Amino acid sequence: NDPKRMLACAAVVAGLALAASGSPAMAAGADYKGFFVALDLATTQPTGVDQTSAVLVNPANGFTTRDMIDNDADFSWAIKAGYSWGELGGLEASYWSFDNDQTENHVDNVNYVYPTVFGQYGYNYATSYGLTAPVTYKTTSGIKASVIDIDYFRAMDVGERFTIKWLAGLRSASYTEDQGFSSDTTALTYYIESKHIDSDAFGVKVGALLSFGFTDRFALQGKMAFSFLQGDIQSERTRNASGLNFDQVSADTDNVRGEIRDYDLRGVWMWENLDVYLGYGGQTWDGLVTDPLGSGGCCAASTGNTESGSRDSIGFNSLHAGVVLRFGKH
Repeated sequence: NDPKRMLACAAVVAGLALAASGSPAMAAGADYKGFFVALDLATTQPTGVDQTSAVLVNPANGFTTRDMIDNDADFSWAIKAGYSWGELGGLEASYWSFDNDQTENHVDNVNYVYPTVFGQYGYNYATSYGLTAPVTYKTTSGIKASVIDIDYFRAMDVGERFTIKWLAGLRSASYTEDQGFSSDTTALTYYIESKHIDSDAFGVKVGALLSFGFTDRFALQGKMAFSFLQGDIQSERTRNASGLNFDQVSADTDNVRGEIRDYDLRGVWMWENLDVYLGYGGQTWDGLVTDPLGSGGCCAASTGNTESGSRDSIGFNSLHAGVVLRFGKH
């Protein structure tokens, strides 16, 4: 289940296909008619998430440090299926999914620790006070994202080895983010805090894929697509202060403007009706990842209860490999 091992295997397969001898490849140009399916496997790194779990304050000099959650790369996958009518174009449906959960354990023997996951004014417990060293605490993060596309495409051969494939369709996107902080509950003073963001959106997508054939069996492809979406975002935060004071704040925002930009560059090895590729690409999500509760807290005991600046965009960068299998004819 190691994503890097999967990518290495796909690269080996691609190399074998390139080195193999026999009849030339049958690249899918504008005249291709029939069904096709594709499977994509990737190791994907979320970027720009900017999650602060706590602020550490040195009691000797008052210097502060933001304790950030370092979201690791994780496995993602995509599947696609469709049908082409040749020069009349075709339809394709695809699904992409990313799901990462991680936990970090900390022991601080020097600093005051101010949790910032709740980061809001709470009626039952208005302020957040620093936990005195030594402090044992755990931070958690979970990021889930998925996309469903239904596209009409039309390919045009504009040269002997140059094809442009235009895309236009509909997109549904979902994003979920969870964050948690919990200190040692056996201590006299402790905090258990959580944050949850959930967004769903729907809209239109347009884009293009350019294919440059270098030989009968190898091509370089570049893709760019833009999605303009409208959705809603729900956010909720909770805090348990030493088991005595419980707080919860929530927000629900409708008609949020969202945008997703897709980009990709890949090398494709072609063999009869089978393509094997290796590439690098990703997505940038705007608007749909914003927390309607904001990023800072009021009425704090110190700056320890203040988070980072407002975040309205994150990215997913992927090193990926896959196969495309066609069942029709040219």
